[in-house]
Amino acid sequence: SYKMIADDLFISEETVRRHIKNIYRKLEVHSKSEAVAKAFKEKLVNL
Repeated sequence: SYKMIADDLFISEETVRRHIKNIYRKLEVHSKSEAVAKAFKEKLVNL
């Protein structure tokens, strides 16, 4: 969750939301599932 991420990084939940929103904008997507799919399609992540 955004709260868990914020706590781990010692930042606010709003900062996490803003970063996620910027990632979506740069990837030109509107959801987590779209972002993950595009990241794999564009080979931005490896497993």
